[in-house]
Amino acid sequence: MRQETRKQGTWGGFIATILLVGFVAAWALIPSRAMEETWLTEKRQMAAWAGGATSRWIMSQAAGVMADTARQAHKAVNDLGGSQIEKWLTDRICASLLWANVVVYRTYALMMWALLGIPLILAASVDGFYVREIRKTAFISQSPIRHKIGVHFFRLVSIAMVLWLFLPIPMPILAAPAVVCFMALSLWLWVGNLQKRL
Repeated sequence: MRQETRKQGTWGGFIATILLVGFVAAWALIPSRAMEETWLTEKRQMAAWAGGATSRWIMSQAAGVMADTARQAHKAVNDLGGSQIEKWLTDRICASLLWANVVVYRTYALMMWALLGIPLILAASVDGFYVREIRKTAFISQSPIRHKIGVHFFRLVSIAMVLWLFLPIPMPILAAPAVVCFMALSLWLWVGNLQKRL
């Protein structure tokens, strides 16, 4: 058991290192124009699916969070000169600001979907609990395999949510509600198959 935990920790560290290297490489190489296109695509999708008012509300919330950062970035860009390295730094500052805007915009979009999805997640958890209680009285054993699937599925959905927030490419608007639905399903599997001794 201890060896299996150590092996999982080793793999987790390796995957985290790969993701960190990929993140730094993307930051260093991705053009600021591509980040701007990603941001505009996300806004257009939200306006097309949820309406202009929803898109404007998310934009106003994101702008409030990013206002001070944008002022600091503008000041830093104005202090730079015209050499090649300073031009590259200027482009990286613009790309970083646009990337942060994409992350904040997606975060507020996820929060908006979570307002609709929290009742679904709570209902799935309560239903899983009552399924477990019914199985206890009916002398039906819980499935440790399904329980483990629910735990691993919940972890995968959580990791996918973080990756979706930070990916610097346009993503479909259905990613956020899909995360909420899969989280509800994984919690239902997790709670519904808890072992009786718990």
